[in-house]
Amino acid sequence: NERFLLKLKDRLERVGIEMPTIEVRFEHLVAEAEVRVGNSGLPTVLNSITNTLEEAANALRILPNRKRTMPILHDVSGIIKPRRMTLLLGPPGSGKTTLLLALAGRLDKDLKVSGNVTYNGHGMEEFVPERTAAYISQHDLHIGEMTVRETLAFSARCQGVGTRFDMLTELSRREKAANIKPDADIDAFMKASSMGGLEANVNTDYILKV
Repeated sequence: NERFLLKLKDRLERVGIEMPTIEVRFEHLVAEAEVRVGNSGLPTVLNSITNTLEEAANALRILPNRKRTMPILHDVSGIIKPRRMTLLLGPPGSGKTTLLLALAGRLDKDLKVSGNVTYNGHGMEEFVPERTAAYISQHDLHIGEMTVRETLAFSARCQGVGTRFDMLTELSRREKAANIKPDADIDAFMKASSMGGLEANVNTDYILKV
C-alpha cells in the first residue's frame, strides 16, 4: 500500500504537480446554547408537552423565558496545518464535538455562534463545506441493510470525482510534453478513479484491500 501511494506521489512530482492542501484556521470561536434548568430539561412526555406550551407563552410574552445561557466554546482559536493528523483531547462535556462540528460547518442552527472558520483563507459562505470536510460521528449511523462494500460505494458516488479529472488531464499534458511514459498500473488506476461511474468501484476495491 505504501509503495503504491509513493508511486502515485512520484508521478505527480515528476511533472511538478502538487496535491491540493488545506489549512484550517479558527479564530475567537464562541458557541452558546439556551438550556432549560431543573427537571424541565429531562426528556419526558410531560416535559415535552409543558415545554411546548411554555415556548408558545414565551412567544406571546405571557411568561418570562426560564432558559439559561450555557457556554460551550469560549474564545477558541487555532490552526490545523496541511498534511497533519491532529489529536483533540479533553474531558467529557468540554466541547470537543462542538468544535469539530464548527470546523465542518455542521453546527446546530439553534446555537449562538460567533468567530471565524476559514479553509485556505476562504470563509464557510464561499464554498460548500460538505465537499471539503466530513464529520464522522462516534455513533453508528450506517444503513443496516447495506453491506460494507455498498456503503463505501454509495459514499464514493456521493462525493463524485471532484477535481481529479482536471488534474489527470493536466498530468497527461505535462507528461507528453516531457516525453515521460507513466507506469501502466498507476495510469490505469488514476484514469479509472477519475471517471464518473467507475470511481466508486475502483476506490471501494482499493479501500477493502487495504
